[in-house]
Parts: sequence; C-alpha cells; structure tokens
Amino acid sequence: MPDIDPVPVRSTLTSDGLIHPTTAHDLLMYRLHRLLAVAGSLVVRLCEGGYGITRREWGLLMVLAQQPGLPPAALAEHLGLDRARTSRAITSLLNKQLITRSTMPVDRRHAMLFLTPAGLSLHDELFPQIRALNQDLLSQLTPGAVRALDQALAAMQQQAEALVATRTDLPRTYRLRGGRQQLSRGGQDST
Repeated sequence: MPDIDPVPVRSTLTSDGLIHPTTAHDLLMYRLHRLLAVAGSLVVRLCEGGYGITRREWGLLMVLAQQPGLPPAALAEHLGLDRARTSRAITSLLNKQLITRSTMPVDRRHAMLFLTPAGLSLHDELFPQIRALNQDLLSQLTPGAVRALDQALAAMQQQAEALVATRTDLPRTYRLRGGRQQLSRGGQDST
C-alpha cells in the first residue's frame, strides 16, 4: 500500500467541498489521484508481483488485445502517454516476447503492434483479475450510482479534453529539465 495520509471523511454527504474547494482534500483531481494511488497499487502488485510486467505494460497489452495492429503513436495517444514512455514499454514487451512489431513493406518507419500467443494468454489470465478488483471497488455503490459515475466520468473526460485543446495560455512542461522551465535570475528562459 502506498504511503498516503488518510483523508478525513466528511460527516455529511454533500458535494460542497467539490463545488467550493477550500483544502487539497476538496479538489477533484487530488481525490482522483489518491484513489488511483491506493486502488492502483493493487494492480501494480498483481502485474509486477504476479506477472513481471508494469502497469504501463499492462495498459498496452489491454489496448492491443482490443485493437490489434495499432501503430506505436496511436497506442501512446490512446493511453494518454508520451511517445518516449510508450516506446520504452514497447521495447520491454518485445523483449519479453509478449508483442510483435510488423513493419510495412512500403515504409519501414510505420509499424503495427500485435500480441503474441504468450501476450494474449497473459492478457486472458490477468484481465479477469483486474476486472474483479474494479468490481470490488465499485461494490460500495448502488447500480444507479455506478451508472451516474460512468456518465460523470465520460462528461469530465470530454471536458478535460476540451480544456487541454483550449487552454493554450498555460505553460508547457519541460520534463527533461526537471518538470518545469528553468529561469535565470533575470526571469528569462536560460536555454
């Protein structure tokens, strides 16, 4: 289990904190991050401890099981990962012989990725276990609440994608330089 401070449980079941956040514990993205950290740790333990793959590699296997033949760039976009991390995960899965890469005869720069029989077998064994973890997590909600959550998540995903497309005023990230743009003493970009 990750080392995370417990979140105080509100005595009332209102959404005032989400609507008018005053602390970190009221912020939607903070709460979703904490949920993913705690529940995701179970997926990490299952994937790494039981199958020798990372959670990122598992994501690639799941997508390729549903959409065989995706090129690496489309796979990265589908998972919301940058190309460098996706490339590392692809290389690892190729080395583990869980996926294959087929290049196009006309243009060898374009490749398609497929699960090997071992990759498909791993997916078919692991997916029901991951599904069970998800069902256990949702078991605290009524069927109506699950439907409402599904609709809310879809709406929030659509809104997040719209915000990313329109919020060009926000600075870009510079991951290779420590996660933020380095500024000189004069406040100008030092690069």
